[in-house]
Formats: sequence, C-alpha cells, structure tokens
Amino acid sequence: MVVTWDPLPPVEQVAFYRVYERKDTGAYWHLAVVTDAALGRIDPGRLGIIDAADVWPWPTGGTAPGPRCYVVTAVSRQGLEGPFSTEACGSPVGG
Repeated sequence: MVVTWDPLPPVEQVAFYRVYERKDTGAYWHLAVVTDAALGRIDPGRLGIIDAADVWPWPTGGTAPGPRCYVVTAVSRQGLEGPFSTEACGSPVGG
C-alpha cells in the first residue's frame, strides 16, 4: 500500500513532516521524519510512505494483519507541531 499526502504550501514555512501509524484509539507510533529532500520520491509533489508486509518497521515473520492507518503532521520552522491529518488506511502489500 502506498500512502501519500499533499504537502502544505511554502507560505506555511514547514521545516519537516512527521508520519505516525495508529496503534490504538488515541495512540500513535512515530515512524519517520520527511524533509523537503524526500518530497515527491513516491508520488510527484506529495510526501508518502510505502507499507509492505514483513519489511521494516513491521517484521512480522509473515503477512502483517491489516488494515493499518497513518497520519502526518507538519512541524513549523519555530518547532511547533500542527494537528494530525486525516487518516489514510489500507492493507500492506505482500513482502
């Protein structure tokens, strides 16, 4: 599964983005920091991750149960983290 989000416009002065996986109601696991250097590597003009079963950070020893849900936040140049995006959910692709 590929999960992508639209980055905020430059006027928002985003320093980087944080990607989280939802683990439970109200509980999230920080997976990655995405900087401008990584924007567009998966989908032009967007930031994203590829969720594949049995690949870091989910070494399950087999096909991971799905679906999984992710959110992204923007961190300003002043160090303030914004609210969670809308969740993007799906089942991982085979490993």
